[in-house]
Amino acid sequence: MTGLLAISRVYHTSTVLLNGRVSVIGGTINGNTVELYNTTTKIWSAGPSMVDARILHTATLLPDGRLIVAGGYYSRYLKTVEIYNPTTNTWSTVSSMNTARYGHQAIYLPAPSNKLLVMGGYGNNSIRLQSCELYDFASNTWTYTTSMLEKRVYFTATYLSSLGKVLAIGGTGTLYSSAEMFTISSGQWIRSVNTMANDRYFHTATLIPATGQVLIVGGYENPDKTYMFNPTNNSFTTAASLGQGRREPSATLLPSGLILVAGGSFNNTLLYRSAEVYDYRSNTWRPAATMSVARFHHTAVLLNNSSSQAPVVLVTGGYIENSLSTSNCELFNVNG
Repeated sequence: MTGLLAISRVYHTSTVLLNGRVSVIGGTINGNTVELYNTTTKIWSAGPSMVDARILHTATLLPDGRLIVAGGYYSRYLKTVEIYNPTTNTWSTVSSMNTARYGHQAIYLPAPSNKLLVMGGYGNNSIRLQSCELYDFASNTWTYTTSMLEKRVYFTATYLSSLGKVLAIGGTGTLYSSAEMFTISSGQWIRSVNTMANDRYFHTATLIPATGQVLIVGGYENPDKTYMFNPTNNSFTTAASLGQGRREPSATLLPSGLILVAGGSFNNTLLYRSAEVYDYRSNTWRPAATMSVARFHHTAVLLNNSSSQAPVVLVTGGYIENSLSTSNCELFNVNG
């Protein structure tokens, strides 16, 4: 365990900044607050508060080290956008999105695009959205781009740098077992040629750099089943099942290429402390060390990506027993 957050958090975000610190933003209690984790001292400190409190927002790291936070919900649907500058330790507001949304996804599209792509989510009155918007940093403007083929909420979005595409998988509202890919150069979406055998939302999707494929783990509907998506042929295949079916777990890519999956729940009542590691080379799972606190809908980020040291994953917050949020944090040392 590594200290406690000042505030219990769930539906927050955790991001490793370029200065090495971790920024934890928002959550169900005092949702405009920010906490910063010093990986050297292992001490939490308060960061500057956002203008708007928010949960189920997105936080996207930019190449210059800034962090852009978009949308979310907190007594109202939010279209507001703020940018955190770690150098000055300040927030600044930028132009709002055209559509308020939460439970959406956001991906930074690097040069020559240099834009933020925001997709899907719940809009006002819990309307499921398939609309997408692009934020232009140079002009500080939002414009609609081609909508997704499906209305997706609580889905995953993965940037496929080698292909210049963004992959969207699953979602809820209407449950989806499908995927679609956005081609940055053309601005068009194409549907996957097949689907998963099970619908998925609140799952994880992790890009495996060595193969270029994406591992889909957990979530709702048969949470022990896992799938591999191959962007080259735009199709799914089944992968080895988890030892323990998990809804709303975390998945973290380790420097070795292995994937650590931790926590999760079954029907939000039976919570898990256990963790598993996936080896893409053998398509196998093995047990990992157990967390001290059972939790789901937490965050997990890799702190140390040095190949000479064991990976260190910081797990923060989440739901614990009786649907209570927690301030508990843990450092997860994995000899991966």
